[in-house]
Amino acid sequence: MELKGMRLLVLEDEYLIGLELERIAEECQAQSVDLVSNVSELLAWIESEAECDIAIIEVEAHGVSSLQAATLLQSRGVPLVFTTAYDVEAGGIDGFVGVTVVGKPYGKSQIIKAVAALSPSKKRFNETGSSGELV
Repeated sequence: MELKGMRLLVLEDEYLIGLELERIAEECQAQSVDLVSNVSELLAWIESEAECDIAIIEVEAHGVSSLQAATLLQSRGVPLVFTTAYDVEAGGIDGFVGVTVVGKPYGKSQIIKAVAALSPSKKRFNETGSSGELV
């Protein structure tokens, strides 16, 4: 799965990293990027019933967990990629089996690899099994 023509939703609380993700998406010919900087904005975006093809979600933005909002996105069938500055065990994020986690700092290649790892089988919440992939 490439970014070309995709609509991205990005939760990133660090302004410069958000701008970098927008730049990466633009370089990869994404159709659009909706950038939000905190969980309240993310929840408002979800409530608006806007659509996206992929969500790149920081696990904790401004000290607030984004996992509840991520669960709502998963229930809508939105493929997720998590980002975090914190150490994450090889099993990924509890409750998000199979969702790739990209550690900060990261660059274009890590984001592209994480998005490429998304497959149609990972587009819906998967309760069955395999652990998330760390990138």
